[in-house]
Amino acid sequence: MAVSLKQVAERAGVSGATVSRVLNGKELDRIPLDTRERIMRIAQELDYRPNRFARSLRDGRTGTVGLMVSGLSNPFFVDVLEAAELHLIEAGYQVVQDAAPSVRGTYHHHGKLQDWPVDGVIMWAYPDQTLATFLGSRAHGVPVVYMGYERKDEADIVYFDFYEATRELLQVVINRGYRKLCFVCPFDYRGKLEIEMDGRAAAYLDFCREMGIEPGYFVIPDQQETRTAGREAGLAIAAMPASERPELLICHNDVLACGIYHGLRRAGLRIPEDIAMTGFDGTEEGQCLDRPLTTVLTSAQDLSRRSCEILLRRMSGDRTDQPAKVKVSARMLVGETT
Repeated sequence: MAVSLKQVAERAGVSGATVSRVLNGKELDRIPLDTRERIMRIAQELDYRPNRFARSLRDGRTGTVGLMVSGLSNPFFVDVLEAAELHLIEAGYQVVQDAAPSVRGTYHHHGKLQDWPVDGVIMWAYPDQTLATFLGSRAHGVPVVYMGYERKDEADIVYFDFYEATRELLQVVINRGYRKLCFVCPFDYRGKLEIEMDGRAAAYLDFCREMGIEPGYFVIPDQQETRTAGREAGLAIAAMPASERPELLICHNDVLACGIYHGLRRAGLRIPEDIAMTGFDGTEEGQCLDRPLTTVLTSAQDLSRRSCEILLRRMSGDRTDQPAKVKVSARMLVGETT
């Protein structure tokens, strides 16, 4: 059983209040040095661990941060989760993960944070999602930093500049002579307001309009973002008549791209000779294909670091300035698939 503060006090022959002051570094000038040393030695011998929940009732703080990240079938999101956790632990916080496997986030089905008090939350969220979407009234007053997508509400956000990176990628492939393009994605963005769109899709649509190119689309069924879904998409695209088949596939992320790559190869197509392709995220898997993937390189470490910096500032009491809108740069990585 866990050792209590009372047991430490009894062994040291002092009051619980004295033990509390020593272990919390308060009013030490009023406690003799030998008493302080004895308390610290006994606490270490007994392997005493402070009761965080009791402390939270007293201080109104738990020393705990919630991390809500969806889409863990994609290794990029695992990197985001691990990088954020490392930053927060280094800052002295414990972390509670509420990790939803589906890309659209099903935190309300997991509900870890429903019963776990936290000082703040970092959440990967779509523009139509908020912390209250999943925690209801529990979200009131809890500092939150949203990652992933640009938002129009008054919230702290950190997101990738996918729009400019996508335009850079498209300019490169256009310069190489590709004109018959196809955007492969799990969501059907056609006909939606640009405010609701991913920067990748918005840049693709704008660029095609400017170049006078008909934008092609291939929508993955059931909003799947898995290698298996990508492989099936690759097989379907390969089965198209050669006259109708795209020259270049712009894949929503590297996970889909890797699956599509294997589907196309299984169907006997050569990459990039018969069909070219690109991805997004710059994952290790994409660079380990026998033809390394041309992609947009992003940094999970930068995204997580900036998000943690903002949240730590908010949790320290700095909530007076305007919401932070931090755009993290992304860049094209030229591989062998274009």
